[in-house]
Amino acid sequence: MTRAARLARQMRIVAAVTRQPGVRPAELAQIASISERTLRRDLNSLRRDGYHIRYSDGYQIQELLPLGPAQAANGLGSAYDRQLRLVRSRLPERLAEQIERELEAEAPAALASLVAQLLERHR
Repeated sequence: MTRAARLARQMRIVAAVTRQPGVRPAELAQIASISERTLRRDLNSLRRDGYHIRYSDGYQIQELLPLGPAQAANGLGSAYDRQLRLVRSRLPERLAEQIERELEAEAPAALASLVAQLLERHR
């Protein structure tokens, strides 16, 4: 498995835990299409990289993304920076640079899409 594939799998784990607080190990492993043993290794790796994932009646991530300037250190920009650092530290330089360029190009549209989904959900 390539480093990029492993990192992509770990980002799917972060996304699943963020979307479904309290997700059980077996379900999370199934979502990520991995064994529970691999899940534990990935979670340990993510914790070492600064993700505050804990188990309390299911996996939870202790990371809300306040968007206001008063909480900038814990905000969306902070999460973005953490993920870029992870990409840079785990992938070959050329691939990391390519991912960063594409992320910068696609992030505004992805965020706009998310805002639209949330607005539609709460009409």
